[in-house]
Amino acid sequence: MELHERLADVRRRPRAYGLSTLGEMVAFLTGVDAATDWRFLEGFREWLAAKSGLGANLALPVLLVRIAYPDMGNDFWVAAMREESPKAVAVLFDELNTFLESERLRNSEYYRRGSDSSS
Repeated sequence: MELHERLADVRRRPRAYGLSTLGEMVAFLTGVDAATDWRFLEGFREWLAAKSGLGANLALPVLLVRIAYPDMGNDFWVAAMREESPKAVAVLFDELNTFLESERLRNSEYYRRGSDSSS
């Protein structure tokens, strides 16, 4: 199974992977990141921070919960990171898909420009 298929399956059937909370989902993706020599999520936290106007120094779960529930307070955000939070999990996968697609397009444009300039 290709990585994009695995991620779609994790999103569709998280309990089949032993995942139920946002923290567990982030831990799973951090494992994927580690398995790719930290390249898979490279720039994702900073991208989320820039998109949301929040600090890039915030941990991924904090960014995701604050994006999913912008009008809530700190106590809610802390609890949402530890509990099942379908909205924050949806934000995680939606934003990750958007980020990966933008990176794919950016990289293809880079390689296309690079090959054009060498002609």
